[in-house]
Amino acid sequence: MDNDYHTVATVTDTRMERILRRAGWPLQRLGAPQLIGETEALAGLLAVTPQIRDALRETAGTRNTLIAPTAIQLAA
Repeated sequence: MDNDYHTVATVTDTRMERILRRAGWPLQRLGAPQLIGETEALAGLLAVTPQIRDALRETAGTRNTLIAPTAIQLAA
């Protein structure tokens, strides 16, 4: 949010989708899961909002920044 991001696009497996959902960051699927090798993968969007940030912080038990801006810059 500090960098004006509103959505994260990702490709992940269905196991990670469940972890994200339990953490309070539900994935908006862009289609049905596809089998890649032995992995059930899917593409989706993750909202970046103050409510999501607060839910993730609560799940993690912290009030600190969850992702450092330098990590985002390195990933880009």
